[in-house]
Amino acid sequence: MLKTPLCTELGIELPIFNAGMGGGIAGAELAAAVCDAGGLGVLGMGAVPAPVIREQIRRLRSLTTRPFGVNVILALLEEGQIEACLDEHVPVLILFWGDVRPFVDRAHRAGTKIIPQCGSVEEAKAAAAAGVDAVMIQGVEAGGHVKGTVALSIALPAVVEAVRPLPVIAAGGVADGPSLAAALAAGAQAASIGTRFLCSREADAARAYKERLVRAGAEDTVHTLLFDVGWPNAAHRVLRNRAYTEWEAAGSPPSGRRPGEGVAFGRMSFGATSVEIPRYSVLPPLSAFEGDVEYAALYAGQSCALVNDVKPAAEIVRDLAMGAEAALALRARA
Repeated sequence: MLKTPLCTELGIELPIFNAGMGGGIAGAELAAAVCDAGGLGVLGMGAVPAPVIREQIRRLRSLTTRPFGVNVILALLEEGQIEACLDEHVPVLILFWGDVRPFVDRAHRAGTKIIPQCGSVEEAKAAAAAGVDAVMIQGVEAGGHVKGTVALSIALPAVVEAVRPLPVIAAGGVADGPSLAAALAAGAQAASIGTRFLCSREADAARAYKERLVRAGAEDTVHTLLFDVGWPNAAHRVLRNRAYTEWEAAGSPPSGRRPGEGVAFGRMSFGATSVEIPRYSVLPPLSAFEGDVEYAALYAGQSCALVNDVKPAAEIVRDLAMGAEAALALRARA
């Protein structure tokens, strides 16, 4: 009942993507679990060096034979990242925060489908004109870095109409069956879901981060530019924590004059390398983080209000699908 034409095109059973949460939060274990449950598992490779991207792709292929995607952030593009994906012939390449036009033909020559995540109707139309295979539209309620400026309920139908017949994927505010059903009913052919999958057992996020998110409501998130060390002037939605409230209490000063600027609040290990994390860093706390998450960038969408537990990704996919089928059946009978 939920299978859409985009599902058939991508070789998946359910219109469910895990969002490519960057820094490796969406790693091979999470992506494989989503793939094997029938969705499109997506590796979050923003700010990840090319050799690690290759390792993660190969690790994912050792865990599943199903189609998958890789997400790369163009604003943080490093040498070799795109090449790593195309050399490995990844089935789907998702690009965010930049001009996708230089990559469309290269992706297609490698047999890779290309999907940009967009923040507006205008951006989606430009991507469609460039020959992409689908577009993803992000609502402002989304967690992480946010290009969208209006709610998904407004942006989604406008983009569906603007790029028809190109498939559209919804991003932002989807975390349970009814919200997935609403996106499909509005014309989306799939949804990219971050906050719900961040609270999966497989997501490589610090336990304290996941616990903090489970306790949060929509009003506990803020749309801000605060966590800018490593990626300045890029809006994002995070949980309101001590770093935010101390900055707010100081009068919301600009970068360079904020409380604790430049002071390390924790460490994170990347393989054999351990690095200090300064306050206002763009990096979220991964499972290897040591320190106080109250000073970290705790990316979260307003859909955290719908997230009440941490459980296996396969159960999340199952619950999303069953809940959406039930919600759509109710709509059909209404």
